[in-house]
Amino acid sequence: MSRTMIESTTLRLPSAELGAESPLPSFGGLQRLPDPSGSPGLPPAMRERIAYGRLANPLPYAVQNGYGRDLRPRQVPAIRLANDHLDAYVLPELGGRIWSLRDRRSGRELVFANERLQYANFALTDAWCAGGIEWNLGSTGHATTTSRPVFAARVETARGPSLRLWEWERTRDLVFSVDLMPAGDVPVLVAHVRVRNPDPEPKPLYWWTNIAVPETDGVRVLAPADRAWRTANDGSLDSVPVPHPDTPAVDASYPRTAPAAADYFFQISEGHGRWVAAIEEDGRGVAQTATAAMAGRKFFLWGAGAGGERWQEWLSGPHRRYLEIQAGLATTQLEHLALGPDEELSWAEAYVPLELDPARAHGGWVDALDEVDGRLADVLPAGRLDEEHQWWRAEVADRAPAEQLAAGSGAGLAELTVRGIDPRTLPGTPFDRPRRDGSRFLVELARGATVDQDAAGAELLIPPVSARWRPVFDRVADGWWGSLMRAVRAHAAGDLAAAERCYRDSHVFRPSAWAARGLALLSAANGDAGGAIARYRESVGLAPECLPLLVEATEHCLAAGQAGRALALVEAAPEAVAGHGRVRLLRCRALLGCGRTEEARAILGDGIEVPDLREGETLEAVWRAAFGDAPLDPRYDFRMGPSVPA
Repeated sequence: MSRTMIESTTLRLPSAELGAESPLPSFGGLQRLPDPSGSPGLPPAMRERIAYGRLANPLPYAVQNGYGRDLRPRQVPAIRLANDHLDAYVLPELGGRIWSLRDRRSGRELVFANERLQYANFALTDAWCAGGIEWNLGSTGHATTTSRPVFAARVETARGPSLRLWEWERTRDLVFSVDLMPAGDVPVLVAHVRVRNPDPEPKPLYWWTNIAVPETDGVRVLAPADRAWRTANDGSLDSVPVPHPDTPAVDASYPRTAPAAADYFFQISEGHGRWVAAIEEDGRGVAQTATAAMAGRKFFLWGAGAGGERWQEWLSGPHRRYLEIQAGLATTQLEHLALGPDEELSWAEAYVPLELDPARAHGGWVDALDEVDGRLADVLPAGRLDEEHQWWRAEVADRAPAEQLAAGSGAGLAELTVRGIDPRTLPGTPFDRPRRDGSRFLVELARGATVDQDAAGAELLIPPVSARWRPVFDRVADGWWGSLMRAVRAHAAGDLAAAERCYRDSHVFRPSAWAARGLALLSAANGDAGGAIARYRESVGLAPECLPLLVEATEHCLAAGQAGRALALVEAAPEAVAGHGRVRLLRCRALLGCGRTEEARAILGDGIEVPDLREGETLEAVWRAAFGDAPLDPRYDFRMGPSVPA
C-alpha cells in the first residue's frame, strides 16, 4: 500500500493581505439572494426547501473587507498530503481549502490552482478567493469560514493517516469536519464529511463543495442528467434540457461557447452514478462522486461576455480562466434541508482523475456519460466508496487527533462552555486548543468571570447573538462595552427599543463610534434621515480611519439624496483611507450628485480599483452618469450578462 505523508509547510504565492475585520455588525445580508419562488414548474418539495432556512445576516461573524489588491510574495501556511499517486496542498487559514491536487503519475493538476491569492466580495462575510476545492456549510453562498482559519490535525488509522479539518460554524451552530485520505492504491482522494447538530432543536442544513477546474477552449462538463435547473438573469429557475442549445452555435456542456454567466443544477437521472466531471479535449479530466447523501450536482460558468472575462482577470490574473463543478446535499443551492436535534449527517466524496477516449467523451451525450461511468467503475467499483465510508464511520470518525497542525477559532470552546457540554460529547473534534482571539473573553464570561471591559472591547465588538448567550450578557456589569454588547444583541433580535436604550447607555459611559453608528442605523430605520446623518458624522469623527464606517456613512448620505454631505465626508477623510478604491468611487458618485461632472470624469479616467467589488455589482451606472452613451471602459465592465455592443 502506498505510504501517505502529511506535513506542515508553506506555499509562496503573490497574495493580497486579508487585513482587519470590520468592527461593524452586519444586521443585513451582504448578498441579495434571488427569489425563484415564482418560477413555473418547481416541485412543491423544492419550493418548500427554497423558502426554508434563509439566513438574514452573517452574525455573529464580522465582515472581512479589509483586503486590497496589492499582491506581494507571501508564505501562506499549508499542509501537504501526498502518496505515490496524489499530491495535495491544503490551506488551513482559508477554511481548509484544497489549493492544489496533482496527479503524480502524469504531473497533471486536477483542479484550478490559482497562481495568486486575491480576495473579492463573493462570500457571506465578503472575502473569498477563487481556486481549488472549497467547503461551504451554512447558507446559500460561499461560507463564513471560507477565509477563516479552521482546525487541522493528523489522525492515525489502520489504513494510514488522515488529515482532519474541523470548525464550529457560528451562524447555524453546527460542527463540521472533513477527513482527507487517499483511497489505498488507486489515484483517488476521498473526503469523509460530517456535520453535527449539538443542540436539541432542528437546524437548516446547507452544504456545497465547490471544485474549480481550468476552463480551456475545449473543456466539457458532464453529469448523468438530461435536464437541469438553470438560473436566469432575474433569479428565476427554468428547467432546460442538457446539453442545452441556447442557439444553434451553443452547447452549454462546452462552457466557452456560453454567452453569459449561468448556473446549471443537474436533475440527476436514474441508472447512473452521482457524479460531475470536467473533461479536456484530449479526454483527460477530473470527476467528483459521492455516497448517496450528496444528491446535487451543478456547474457554474462565467460565459464569454466581456464582463465574465473581466471577472476572471480580476480574480485570477490575465489569461487564467476557470469554471466550477459542484456537489451538494439538495438539487439546488437555494435549498436548505433540516438536521434534527442532536443528529448528524455524513457522506464520502471522491475526486478521481480521468483518462477517457476523447471521441466518446466529446461525442454524443449518452456515449460520453457511459464513458465516464465505465472509468469510474474501473477505479471505484460499485460499493467501494460506501465501504470506505462505513469503515471510516466505525473506526475513524470519533478517533482523537494524534497531532494538531493548525488552530481554529475559540468559538467552539465558548459555545461548548455556555451550553455546559462536555467536549467529549463531540468526539474527534476537540476545541480546547484554539487560536487566541476575542472568544477567550466569551469563555471567561460563560464561566461566570468578570472581564475587563476595555480589554474585551479592544478585541470583541460583535457578540454571539443566539438566545443561549442572553443570561451571560445580562450578567455583564453596566459599562460602555457591556451595554454595547446588549445593544447589538437586541438590534440583531429586532428589539429596536431595547437596542436604542443600550446604545445610549453605552455612549453615556464612554462615547464610541460603535454606539453612535448603532444609533444612526436606528434613526434611519425610523425614517429620521437627518438624525441618522448627524449620528453618522459623529461616529466618523470618533473613528476617522475606520474605512467600513466611512463607507457606510457616505452610502447613507447618497441614498438620502445628500450628495453634498457625502462629499464632505470623503473629502475630510484622512490619507489612510482617502485613496481606497471604494472611497474614490464614493467621491465620484458624490461629485456626480453635486453636478461636478468633469471632476467625476477625471477620477474615472484615472482609473478606480474597488477591491471589495461585489458579485453582481456593476460600475456601468456610474459610467453612464458621467459619460452618457460613450462605450463603457473595459476596466469597469463587470456585467454578468452577454456583452453589449458598443
